[in-house]
Amino acid sequence: MSNRNNKVVKYRQPIRLNIGLIVFLFIFIYIIIISISFLGQKRMSFYEVNEKKIADDNTCRGIIIREESVVHTDKAGFVNYYVGEGARIAKNATICTIDESGTVYDMLSNTESDSALSAEDSAAIRNAISVFKKGYNGSNYGKVRDFRYSINNTVLELNNVSLLSNLNAIIKESGLSGSFDVVKSKKSGIVSYSIDGMEDITLENVTKEDIEGENYNRRQLRAATGGAIEIDAPVYKLITSEDWSVVLNLNEDQYNKLQEKEAERLANNYSTGRVTITLVKNNIKTTVNYNTFTKGDGYFARLDLDRYLIHYIDDRFIDIELSLNSAEGLKIPKTSILEKDFYAIPLDYFTAGGDSNDRGVIMETYEKGKVNYVFNPMDIYYEDEEYGYVDMDSLEAGVQLKNQVTQETYTVSRTEKLEGVYNVNKGYCVFRRIEKVYENEEYCIVKKETPYGLRNYDHIVADAGTAEDKMIINK
Repeated sequence: MSNRNNKVVKYRQPIRLNIGLIVFLFIFIYIIIISISFLGQKRMSFYEVNEKKIADDNTCRGIIIREESVVHTDKAGFVNYYVGEGARIAKNATICTIDESGTVYDMLSNTESDSALSAEDSAAIRNAISVFKKGYNGSNYGKVRDFRYSINNTVLELNNVSLLSNLNAIIKESGLSGSFDVVKSKKSGIVSYSIDGMEDITLENVTKEDIEGENYNRRQLRAATGGAIEIDAPVYKLITSEDWSVVLNLNEDQYNKLQEKEAERLANNYSTGRVTITLVKNNIKTTVNYNTFTKGDGYFARLDLDRYLIHYIDDRFIDIELSLNSAEGLKIPKTSILEKDFYAIPLDYFTAGGDSNDRGVIMETYEKGKVNYVFNPMDIYYEDEEYGYVDMDSLEAGVQLKNQVTQETYTVSRTEKLEGVYNVNKGYCVFRRIEKVYENEEYCIVKKETPYGLRNYDHIVADAGTAEDKMIINK
């Protein structure tokens, strides 16, 4: 009896399924599968076609060459200027005075004057300040220095012009004419008070190193009216012609493109090439004559201008954008372009038929051993001098086509590739052929209003690799 009581059997509970846990695991696995599938798919994006103008960036540096000469003084003393920067002067115009002792200038300064800024002068100063504020860049302190110099000289000029009217009377009363020299211009021209030691540079002796200008140094002569100068010191610069040239330092590709344009002009009996440029500093666009040349291992172009010099009288170097490759049309990304195979059908096998006079081909068909000829209308996506190109879904390879005029037959087999994009205006991918007129690394310009082509504001697949022909678009 005691042995029977020692035998204890454990009770095993039946396995109970946790429905909530199973559902949770199922949903979790499903989410993982969907996520992996989603991440592995290429996402389809769309691009709206727009009519644009596109161009390569062909901005290069040039050096300005003009007719200019630096005028030196033969007397030491205190210099006072009476002509502003960029002023156009006539021959024998008073530019400045040299006062050996500074007495005359002190007398002029102490003379009472009732002159005041005119509305025009005030507007000019306000405009200069406004232009400076809009283009201010804290990383280029040299522009601040030049601006300060320009404003100071404008005010000094306005003041000294009024003093100049009293000059003759002061000299006569003081009897100091022997120590006072009036500097007059020997030629007419434009006055500048900026020199850089490159005034003698010419088209013949300019070099690549000159244009690079690594050790370039510009000096302002008119730092302050009333300053002392030595004998033979430069006092101003005179630019005697408004015709000027720019020599550009080109890369080989720019040189070759300009040379091609130049050769076309010369073939048509023109003396020089013509190119459209943009003067970057003032965003001035103009068309100029040019000539290309090489020197050593450098490639150069000489541009000839007869306007806008006044904007650059203080500049030696200038950035110029060349309009070499540009086109107008419909702009599309290069990633949207694909190639598709089409059947090439000789043009004389196309005919008009049906109720609507649509173009198509006549096919041979067989029914119960009897030959029939059936008209099959179809779209011609493109045609050249010999062939029309039709969608391969509209015909089967090996089909015999009949020429109604010659009664000859043609077996459909030849294929050619056409470039195009997928248009999605109808909610599914439709191939539209394109004709490129220009392309760069990212975009193309294609012709507008071509047969079975694109139109302005069409929507296309941005990446052709994410779509297939006739694919339904799920937006």
